[in-house]
Amino acid sequence: MNIAAVILAAGLSSRMGAFKPLIRLGERSMLGHCRMLFHECGLDEILAVVGHRADETAAEAESLGMMRVQNNEYHTGMFSSIQCAAAALPTNIEAFFILPVDIPLVRAATIKTILAAFPGEDEAVFYPLFAGRRGHPPLIPATLIPAILNHDGVGGLEALLGQYKGIDVAVWDEGILMDADTPKDLERLQQRQVRLSIPNRQEINTLAGQLLSEQGLAHGHMVGRTAAALAQALNDQGYGLDMDLLYGAALLHDVAKGQSRHEIKGAELLAALGLAEIAAIVAAHTDLEPRLTSSLTEKELVCLADKFISGSRRIQIEERYAEKLEIFAGNAAICREIRGRRERALALKDFVEQKLGRSVETIL
Repeated sequence: MNIAAVILAAGLSSRMGAFKPLIRLGERSMLGHCRMLFHECGLDEILAVVGHRADETAAEAESLGMMRVQNNEYHTGMFSSIQCAAAALPTNIEAFFILPVDIPLVRAATIKTILAAFPGEDEAVFYPLFAGRRGHPPLIPATLIPAILNHDGVGGLEALLGQYKGIDVAVWDEGILMDADTPKDLERLQQRQVRLSIPNRQEINTLAGQLLSEQGLAHGHMVGRTAAALAQALNDQGYGLDMDLLYGAALLHDVAKGQSRHEIKGAELLAALGLAEIAAIVAAHTDLEPRLTSSLTEKELVCLADKFISGSRRIQIEERYAEKLEIFAGNAAICREIRGRRERALALKDFVEQKLGRSVETIL
């Protein structure tokens, strides 16, 4: 498919007190984050609409390798920028995204999910949907470009697109709803940018609901509660364990359950979603030998917590492996491996208890 992206960067930024396209979030400007989003998803036709402080924005767009078009009527409102972009888009595209520059932290996984849902020939508009709310960027079929160019602008793009079929695409990305109109909004985005690879609780619960079966969710929640209890006890002693990272990894650790080497397959799936830290924990959750000289991390706690949960019930480590030994009693090689895993799990339990200064059972 030939899909383009339009980034609207022509506005006055009047409520922000600073010029939004050039505001830095980490190492990139807001315009840079928007460009990187679409570039990571394989889109080559990325167009920035400039207007207010056009020379500065155009220079930033040029440094990013973006196409740009100038809207001299930007003071009349955002729809004039949309019409300007629609007139400048290549004629061979099938559809295009529209993203205001002040919504810069949409996840690449969201764009890929929308693209996967788009059939290629459709007059419907595809909207990302999080927590029951539509957000940005919508994917608009190129067949609607004439309607955009001929629209009188009353009610803006929302009113125009409301005349056509809309298809909601469920995503787990709160970033589709997070803009930066005010300095307070910007502060929230700055905090999110630093931790973008670690979803918040609402995001991770939404993702788990999309990926896990009912049984998988029940197991994940039990492992999550167990790991969180241990982590909180350690944090009360001064440890700095990341509770959101721990919760996300615990909830999703069995995301590829049923597949061969499910811990590796699960880690690959999560890494592809941009969740590298969670993926690293998931990759190690089945079997982990504690390094007694190392510090205790979220990885060890998720691995240990998983050993205390069978399905959605709590068991002892010895009981867990006794069940497995009974199942594979006729296979000496597998039983040898099971015993090795049991010893490593018990050693991990001892390691955690040394750090806690008490038994795991007193906490659970």
